[in-house]
Amino acid sequence: MFIKSIAITFLALLISSPAVSDGHGKSKAAADPLMGLQPTANEDAAAAYYQAVNKNVFNGAIPTKEAQLAAISASVAMKCVYCIPAHTNMAKAAGATDEEIKTAVAIAADVALKSALLYGNQYDMDAFMQIFPQ
Repeated sequence: MFIKSIAITFLALLISSPAVSDGHGKSKAAADPLMGLQPTANEDAAAAYYQAVNKNVFNGAIPTKEAQLAAISASVAMKCVYCIPAHTNMAKAAGATDEEIKTAVAIAADVALKSALLYGNQYDMDAFMQIFPQ
């Protein structure tokens, strides 16, 4: 669910540009090609949602650079060929270094490795939760 939220947030950043809601009579799909992925009946609701996500998630409690680095990790985890270059570009625009981006990718790789080891070996969940008590 977290990864799906990140993917939706990515679209929010692309769709929340002022051109989407410029009020000049253009359809939102014409102003932003990604809006063309939405059913026409949903354009206004989608634009409002994406603007809110951009304001409250990518410019919210976590600083923009760090949010974009997290989005890179999530993008790598879901192997999204669209999200990886988009969030890399946005992370660099927010001041991320190549080393920080490589580290975000390495974090995704480490999580995937440990997940595969635990899941593949059918590690006991109760035993696992003993390692990380709430």
